[in-house]
Amino acid sequence: MSEFVRKEICEGVAFNSITDNRFKTGRISATLVVPLDRKTVAANALLACVLTRSCKKYPDFTTLSRKLDSLYGASLYPSVRRTGDFQALTISVTGIDDKYALDDVSISAELTDLLCSIIFEPNITDGRFVDDEIEQERRQLIENIDAEFNDKRTYAINRCIEIMCRDELFSIGRFGSREDVVALKNEDIYNAWINLLDNARIELTMLGNSDPKNAFEGFKKYFADKPRRQNASTQIVTDVGEVKRIIETEDVAQSKLVMGFRCAYPKTAEETVANALMSAIIGGIPTSKLFTNVREKMSLCYYCASRVDSQKGIMLIDSGVETGNIDKAEKAILEQLEITAHGNITDEEINSAKLALKNSYISLLDNFASMQNFYLNGILRGITFTPQQAAEMVDGITKEQIISLARQIKPDTVFSLIGNE
Repeated sequence: MSEFVRKEICEGVAFNSITDNRFKTGRISATLVVPLDRKTVAANALLACVLTRSCKKYPDFTTLSRKLDSLYGASLYPSVRRTGDFQALTISVTGIDDKYALDDVSISAELTDLLCSIIFEPNITDGRFVDDEIEQERRQLIENIDAEFNDKRTYAINRCIEIMCRDELFSIGRFGSREDVVALKNEDIYNAWINLLDNARIELTMLGNSDPKNAFEGFKKYFADKPRRQNASTQIVTDVGEVKRIIETEDVAQSKLVMGFRCAYPKTAEETVANALMSAIIGGIPTSKLFTNVREKMSLCYYCASRVDSQKGIMLIDSGVETGNIDKAEKAILEQLEITAHGNITDEEINSAKLALKNSYISLLDNFASMQNFYLNGILRGITFTPQQAAEMVDGITKEQIISLARQIKPDTVFSLIGNE
């Protein structure tokens, strides 16, 4: 069982400890959260990568790697996420639990100090990062952007979001555009670093079985006198007009159909779980309506799945189809949504979805990154609950709640990527 404790260090900076005695390693992270902005999103993403290359204490990748090796093979890595209308930049260090270290060395204290050095004391000379490090990380970031473009399922989902939320910050990708990354200058990275230090909301996290006190005290030394305010929130759109329809053509073997819907925005933990259960029944598991009917019985697509984003109050249904079946697949999907909204849901469908959802919540506890993302999503919405509590809530969700949520689903956007079959 994991235990979640949250402490405020100062305004806009909080420390979250998630203690779980099953692990022999621990993860300490600093997540800097800022509103998505087309002018800065690419620089922020590249900065997160550059910061993990070196710092003043360890001014090149080799010396930094040696330091990590001396801490029993610790690892350091960045990640960039879009969560609601925010960009979340996380720098994490992972190492062994304190009790396994020799000579009473506190690995968690060492890792915390290293992480703070990377954030506050990067390898900067005269207001410039190291050019070679920027270029290496720029190439890697461009490769990541290209990979998302070349994976046509991911590309189609991203395009549907861009079209659906074109007047909202959520339409901005987590890395920014390829062109923006190519155009970044050294001073852009420096300015992004200054802006994040001054304005980003900071969520500090420790996961594992080590005493969180060492990490908390280490972070407090660096962050206690650096309050910041951030009053921004995610824009929730509930009204939709005429359904937006966009068709693109590419040289792909399999056409893609992505349908975007506005749905209920959950304001409580129970509503969040109910939303996830509703999505599972519609298209989240092999016994869902979309899988068993649209894919299996009607043979209209190669895959058909739904996903709900509780941070934004939207649901996406994406499928791989033959070009000639796109209209039929869209019609069949809408029919299954209507059937669900009218209460035509069997006990078997509900029970299968509940079992799958409970397993997914419990499985979060086996992975540091999944666990941290789960808690961060709740923190940013002002709702904190554990994966165990979420799993326990599943059984209490009623058929009436599922029907009520299904009735609030409103079609917004249909994106089709037509291939040459």
